[in-house]
Amino acid sequence: MFDIGFWEFALIAIVALVVVGPDRLPGMARTAGQLIGRAKRTMRELKYDLEHEVELEEIDRLKDDITKKLDGSIDIEPAINTKDNPGT
Repeated sequence: MFDIGFWEFALIAIVALVVVGPDRLPGMARTAGQLIGRAKRTMRELKYDLEHEVELEEIDRLKDDITKKLDGSIDIEPAINTKDNPGT
């Protein structure tokens, strides 16, 4: 997600420890973790919704293409009636 190496993360942790203090740092880390988790979850749901919409659009486009190609070129009613009544 972010391109943060070990030393950058260590520097951020040390600055946070000095600025916030050792007593409030665990609560702040927990809150930050929850916010990051919520953001990841939201992005995952958004990605799923977008992929689902793209799939639906592709299906609709394929349906339209098939209907245009089959429109009037093949009459399937006699084939259906013959299949239902094999003796005729």
